Order: sequence, then structure tokens, then C-alpha cells
Amino acid sequence: MVLHIPIHWSAAGRSVALVSCMALGGSLLSAAATTSAAGAVDAQQLSIDFSASTGKVHGGATGVLYGLSDDEVPTTAVVAGAAPRTVTQMPEGGLQHPNGGALSVSDTFFSAGGDDIYINIQDYYPKWGYANAEDPQNTYPGQADFLAKVRTVVERVARDADPDALDRYVFTPFNEPDWIWYGNWSASRERFFADWEAAYRLIREIIPGARIAGLGEANYNRQRLTDFMTWAAERDVLPDIMTWHELDKGDLATFSDHLEHFRALEESLGLPETPVNVTEYSPWRSDTGVPGRMIRWISLFETHKVDAEVAYWTAAGNLSDHTSRTQGGNGAWWLLKWYGDLTGETVEATPPQPETPDTLQGLAALDDDRRTGTVLFGGTGSPVTVDVEGLDPSVFGAEVDVRLERTRFTGQEGLGDLPTTLSVERARLGADGTLDIDVPAGTEMDAYRLTITPSADGPVATADVPWSQKTEAESMTLAGGARVATQSGTYATSGGQDVRGLSTSTARLTWDVDVPAAGTYRLDILYGTGTNVPGQPRSRTSGRHALYVDDRLDQVVQYSSTLGDTYKGRVGVLVDLPAGASTLSLRTSADGGATALPGSNLAIDVVDLVTEGGPETSTYPASSARTTGKATVLPTDGGRLHLSPGARAEFFVVAEEDGYYKLQVDTGVAGGSGAYDLAVDGREIPGATSPTGRDGRTTATIHLGRGMHQVHVTARQRLGVDELRLIRDAASDVHATTVQAEHPSVVRSAGATVETPPAAAGSNVRGQFVGWLTAGRTITIPRPAGVEPGAYDIGVTYANADKFTGHPYNADIISRRADIREEGAESTSTVAYQHTYSDYNFWTRTTPLALTTRSGGIVIGNPAGDAPNIDAVTVAPFVIDVRNEGR
Repeated sequence: MVLHIPIHWSAAGRSVALVSCMALGGSLLSAAATTSAAGAVDAQQLSIDFSASTGKVHGGATGVLYGLSDDEVPTTAVVAGAAPRTVTQMPEGGLQHPNGGALSVSDTFFSAGGDDIYINIQDYYPKWGYANAEDPQNTYPGQADFLAKVRTVVERVARDADPDALDRYVFTPFNEPDWIWYGNWSASRERFFADWEAAYRLIREIIPGARIAGLGEANYNRQRLTDFMTWAAERDVLPDIMTWHELDKGDLATFSDHLEHFRALEESLGLPETPVNVTEYSPWRSDTGVPGRMIRWISLFETHKVDAEVAYWTAAGNLSDHTSRTQGGNGAWWLLKWYGDLTGETVEATPPQPETPDTLQGLAALDDDRRTGTVLFGGTGSPVTVDVEGLDPSVFGAEVDVRLERTRFTGQEGLGDLPTTLSVERARLGADGTLDIDVPAGTEMDAYRLTITPSADGPVATADVPWSQKTEAESMTLAGGARVATQSGTYATSGGQDVRGLSTSTARLTWDVDVPAAGTYRLDILYGTGTNVPGQPRSRTSGRHALYVDDRLDQVVQYSSTLGDTYKGRVGVLVDLPAGASTLSLRTSADGGATALPGSNLAIDVVDLVTEGGPETSTYPASSARTTGKATVLPTDGGRLHLSPGARAEFFVVAEEDGYYKLQVDTGVAGGSGAYDLAVDGREIPGATSPTGRDGRTTATIHLGRGMHQVHVTARQRLGVDELRLIRDAASDVHATTVQAEHPSVVRSAGATVETPPAAAGSNVRGQFVGWLTAGRTITIPRPAGVEPGAYDIGVTYANADKFTGHPYNADIISRRADIREEGAESTSTVAYQHTYSDYNFWTRTTPLALTTRSGGIVIGNPAGDAPNIDAVTVAPFVIDVRNEGR
């Protein structure tokens, strides 16, 4: 049986955009455009054999180096969704980086379900190259100095770590010893052996049975490894986990040989297989944060059943370029989440060129218990045929439902909304459980998930995909000095090019659109901010552009600062358009070219025009939930998830903005009615009940911060769960009170001052802000009227540009902290506020707080250090309403 997903092409100005009810692809697809004009192009074939198991899903390919920077940075929900098994962090108290101490992030990581925290002991040294502060970089300090630091690091873990989690820390004595201290192997081999043995025995002396990882080399070196393993086996100082790095694009093709050599070496020495963790992988920022490129690495390491950690090229605390601010994930985060969802066993997946850079790659898994086959793939701009065989009729029946989803590159900083369901089709299996699925061309930055289940009762679900048109900036008409810039493979850029040179008041980008109906559309813009606020090198401009429709000023687009012009963010604005053709233009001036808008010298990568179909709504079928305890999906029961008493379903939902949402949970019980436990980010929502009968619905109106949230549905008795929905409820925002920090009602302690951003910053501040909140200084927000005791969200709109300078390539950004407390109450919430790239670029971080008095104000400050600049504070009841009803 062959499934063909329908598609058609439409010319739009100078771009070629893919437009249909499937909303696939975009204007950067030159190959696809040629296909439309010149005839069919052969599809890339990805072959999946579900009858050929390759072992249990390992799930270790998405670890991260310095993925966390502080407690709840990123949040537990973001980490749990991405599901890294391992992270490598700095020793607590280390000096190499400003944050990311292993003990500081342990609560978040372990609460999110992580397994092991590796500690790079050498990162205790202050200077890159692992030297003391007074020494030149890469100065070997001598064994005595090194062992003193080993003792300090390991003793602190032994003293301060949770005793029940002590065995979850892994010590790495050396990181990249082939680059640092021991580069000349013939001259330094014996010294390295002596240092390794001394460190190994000291670690085990302090924590008997501690796990030790090594060698941790920057490159796989056969001779060094052979010498070391032979010697270490004789001395009984072998590492418990073998580590090395795969940091070049070409390592996609060479890793298999490296692993094969290592396994053969173990066999020749009579050793059992050692677990392997590739503790750094991916080349610079070209792949991190890009779904279609990350799937190549994930499929590689999952195929070989090893752990692997994405390299730390940018900053701690962003899951190696997979988050959007503290509480959100980007488009590639969803790929990590999909990978974390896999259960059962992996099966044979054969792309056209296995383990080859810049090509289509994928992996597949089969869960017989859940009767689900899943394929993850991406990395090509060509059409793809997924050639499936081996679907067991005793598991899947004769007919299956096939769901195809896509997640796209949203920039490293752009929030990734729920992946688009491109199609849901029902098909009869061919002989030997065969099925071919034709996927139209996308981009090599896209990743896809294909889910196959037995056909459910009732009609096939529909894929209501909004119309969209994607246009690369380099395909637009440019004027006023705007120019196309080709980005090297070092950075992730849609289509490999973006537009720069927006440094004059007459610079502009113009393109044509052709929309199917009059209405409101969302224009998403991928961009990077590259200029600093004059005289303030640590603050990036936020920036503004004027959006013109048919040569008429429509609005001024406000951007948010990013790390740099090659580190992309995403902003969305609403625009009303008539049916048919219109011309859009982004300009550096809103007054006809007389004056440039502040911060308008940005890099523009790509724009996407999407139908805005009413309130933000996202749907999460229960069949895709992660589960614990006894849980069964029954396609013959409409795909319902059945939870036994005590079993739990876990969902990850995304809120695209701060505010109130209706969380709807569709459930049913076998007879009568039954309460169940509903929680969001660990906070209970009381009163959830499945009413009498099969079809019930709980609707909870709750406040959510922008980003990802973890929802748990836990059965008290046998419970059927169908799906979750999240619907924006802007009308309920009246329940939240926002107070501007500069308002006269706000009490500011001595020294805290009201500030106005410099005009050149292009700041997104609302009015003014309060700064100079140094140690001990506070602001007190008066108790809003009607705020009774209960559970609240406190949203602090803040800016922070602190940095720890000196590292040659990492950003070394620093979180500022603030205590939030209620006057007259004893409890205090300490919150880490992540770097926002500018003292004048404001984000909102939402944190829970239980209010216990009836009149106490909200006090915010840092008793021991600098708090962030504060623009506004929002006080919002967490739960407004809970209703249970039939449906």
C-alpha cells in the first residue's frame, strides 16, 4: 500500500512557496521548485523493517554538556521533556565557568528523570587550558596541584550530595588530555599514566566504588587508546565508562569505525564491554538547535546504543542550544522530546547513505505493548519515501492509521510551538506488513515523526493545517544597502544565507504574498541582533523594524535581543491582509527613510506567513503520552489510553505566551464517576473528576508562563484518557494584575532607582524600569485588590546582562538571583534569572508562590548580590476555575 500526501506549488513573488492544506516546505526549496517546473525528481528512500529488532531503545543520544546552569535553569519541565540521560557539569565551586555546578543543578536534573551527572574535574581550574590564574594557558601544574583539586572536588560531592544519589555522579579526571597537558604522547605518556593512576586511586579512596570516566580525548586516537587500555588493564585502573569526543561533521561517518576499533581492542585484551559516552558531539553551532541536522547524530548514537552529549558551544543553561529562554524549547527541542518518547525496541532503519554527513538519516522503534511503530527522520530537502515492512498483523491488524508530524528550525532562541500534524491517513497493509509513505519535499533543517498504529474505531482524525507561505530573506527584493550574506557551515542559517547591511535609514526587504482569504495572519520572522548599545558592550540592541503592507505603514515590529546576529530568534506579529496578492516590506525606518529605528541593523533569515485561526489551541492525544505504571493504549477503543490505579500519563504542553489557558482533559471511567489527580509542573489542580459515563471532560482555567509545561494525569481507579487540549483564554487575563516597577505605589529601598533605557537600545521595556538592585535593595509591590491567600504565579519581567569574561569561546553568561517573598510570611522563593543579552532587553520569568496572608505585599530583592533590572511584576492566581462535565 502506498500513501501519497497531497501537495501543490504556488509562485509568490520571487520566492517559491509550498502551499496546501498540508502546508509543507517553503521558498528555500530550489530542488522542489525545479521539480514543479521540470518534472518528477526521485525521492530519497528510507527503509524500515519492523520485524528486525536491533535492541531495546537506549535513549542516551541527547545528553548535554553544561546543559543546565542553575536550579530550574532551564526548568524541570523543559529538561524532562528533552529527557537527557546524562549531563556533564562543572565541579561545584569550580572557576572555569561562572555557573553550572553539578550539585547546584542536581535537584532539577534528577527531578526531571535524568540518570547520571558527570563532573569534569579539570574545570575547577580558572583559566581555559586548565591553568591556574597566574599561569599561561595550558600550563601543566604538576601532579600535586592537580591532586589537590581532585581531592577538593570529590570530597565536596561526598560531603554535600544527597547520599541516596551519590552513585549517580561520575568523575572525569581529564577532559581532552590530547589537547591539554599531554599533547605530545611520546613525551608525556608516562606522566599521563602516573597522573591517571594517582587521580583514580584518590577518587576511590574518598568515595569507594565511585564511577570514573575517561579518557575524554578530543579525538579518537587508536595508538593512545591502545597504549592506555593495555597499561590500565595491567594496573587495574580501567575507567568504568569510556569517553571521547566526536566534534567534526565527518565524525558522522567515522564514529562506527572508532567504536568497532574500541570493541576489538577490549576483546583482544580479554575485557568485557565498557559503556561508552561520547561526551561532546556536533560541529560548532551549525547543528545544535536544528531538528534536521540533530536527527543525524541521534540516529547514529542510538543505532550503536551508546550515550552521547551535545557539545557546549554557547552558554550553560540552554540544553546546548535547544531552549527558548528559561521556560521554553525551540523547534529542535521537540525532536529531543520525540526521541525521549520512544519505547520498546529499535528496528532496522536504512537511509540511502547510512552515517553520511549532510544526508537523510533516521531511526525507528516498535513498541508491541502499545502497538505503535515510530519513525524519526530528516536532514534532506528532497521528497522522501518511507518504505515500511514487517508490521506484524497480529499486532497491527490489517489496517493502520498513519500520522505524520513535522518540527522546523525556529532559530536557537525561537519558541517551538507544537509540531505540525501534516496528515493523518488510514491504509490497508500490503503483504508482509508493507506500507510506503510518500513525504513531499521539505528542507534539510526539518525533522519528521511518523507514527503507525492499528486503525482506531470511528473516522480518521483530520489534520487541520493552516495555510502558510515561507520566504527566504535572500530571495526578497533588497534596497538601501541591504545585502545577502552567505553564512559558513559554522552557524545554523535557513538556506545558508541571510540578509545584512540594514545600517541605513532607507534599507528594506520587500516580498510578495498571495493569501487565500481576507483575514488575520501571523508573520513569523527569524532574525539575529548583532550590534551593541553604544558605549555598553555587554548589551545587545533589541531592535525594531517597520512593517509595511502595500507601501502603507502597518506596525513597528519589536525584536528581542539575541546572543549575536548568527544566533537566531523568532518574533511573531499579527497582520490583517486582503484576499489575494499583497506586498510586504520590512524597513529600517517608519518615517519614509528620514530616521532609522533604534537597533534596526539586524540580520533577517527567513519569514513565514501563517493563517491565524482564532485563539491559540494545541491538542495532545493520550496515545502519545509517556506513562508509568500499568497503562495500555487500545486503538479498538478509539485510541484511548487506559490507566490502572496508580498509573500516570505525562504530557508536555506549550504555551506561546504568558496568560490564562483552558486545560481540557478528556477522560472516561467504566462505571459511575471517579476523581483523578491532575497536576501541572508539580502543582496539584484540585477537583478533577471524570463524570459518570464514558465521555467526561475536566476544564481547568489556569495561568501559564510562556514555554513548556509538564502535565500529569494519575488514576485513582481505572481511568480512560483520550486527549488534552490547551486553549488560550485571553478574557481571563483580567484576573492577573501587572504593576509597573516605576509606579508610585511600588516601594523602592534606598539606592534602587527608576531608569529609562537609552533610545539606541531599541528596548522592549514598557515605560521605565527599576535598576541598581544591588545586595540588600528591594522593591515591594503592594498587594493587589482581591488577592486572597492561595497558589499564585509571580511573573517578573526582568533584564540581566551579567557575564563572566575571559573564556575564549563560551558566552559565560551569568544568572542573577532574586528572593520573592510575601510580607508577613516566612517562606521565600529564590529564583535564578537567566541572562537576556542586554540590560534593556526584558523577558518574563514566571515562578510559583503560595500567598498566606491577606494584605502582605510582594518583596523582591537579593540579600547577597545583584538582582536583575525589573520592568514589571504580575500577580496571577494559578487556578481560576475547574469544571467537570460530560461531552
